[in-house]
Amino acid sequence: MKSLLAKLLIKYRVVVFKKESLEKLRTFYVSKIHLMLLIFLFFSISFFFSSLLLIFSPVGNSFFDYSKKKEISELYLHVDSMEILLNQYLDYTEKIKLLFHEHDTLKKGAIDEVVFSLPFLQSKITKQDSSLVNYIKGLDQEGVTKYNKDILNRLNVVSPTSGFVTSSFNIKEGHFGVDIAAEKNSAVFSVLSGVVLFSGYSENFGNFLMVGHEGGFTSIYLHNSVLLKQTGDLVTSGEKIALIGSSGKLSSAPHLHFELWSGVTPIDPEKYFKFK
Repeated sequence: MKSLLAKLLIKYRVVVFKKESLEKLRTFYVSKIHLMLLIFLFFSISFFFSSLLLIFSPVGNSFFDYSKKKEISELYLHVDSMEILLNQYLDYTEKIKLLFHEHDTLKKGAIDEVVFSLPFLQSKITKQDSSLVNYIKGLDQEGVTKYNKDILNRLNVVSPTSGFVTSSFNIKEGHFGVDIAAEKNSAVFSVLSGVVLFSGYSENFGNFLMVGHEGGFTSIYLHNSVLLKQTGDLVTSGEKIALIGSSGKLSSAPHLHFELWSGVTPIDPEKYFKFK
């Protein structure tokens, strides 16, 4: 390496003569490394100006089509927006899974992580949404309750069981439904016609069912002693689906924990059902 470097640094004297008289015009010194740097600089400058020529001149457009540049940029923005929306749906899906597994979603403060509030949903509505959605957007909470009640009555809603409410709906405390004290092994009814989305056991919730209904409603029945329906079964409004029990760690006496959801939001069952 030392020998190679020494060769590159060797200086050569260059003498320039006048052709006719052989008069010495100038003398300068140059090394091989100087020559290499000069060639590199020449090619760098040539590449830079060639790139500018291809990008900003009609010559470049004849080889490369830049007419789609704006459209591509807009597509990138659109994909980015879709990715954000997808992440929101995935996040919501993970939170819904808490209802089906061993996690305790009834702890205080859980509502801030699990449920989208009415104002949040209204803020997501755009001008492109349907007239029905725009109508719902303008409703206050009382109007939403009346709207849901009208739908439930048309769908022939019935009470899930007969008993006394010992713990009411309280979103601030993370209690998304009502606790109804009832005699053990008394009947639990499906509040609307629908399909059983889940039927199984949870360490916290015991034997429980989740039923999907028309109109975007979902009903949940926790702490049963016996389940009479399986996942995928069709049920009718008022059909017996389980028996009152006290299964699961979150239960200390025979009762039914009942929840009613409208879309992604839990609603107060006492506004729609008459209990003792």
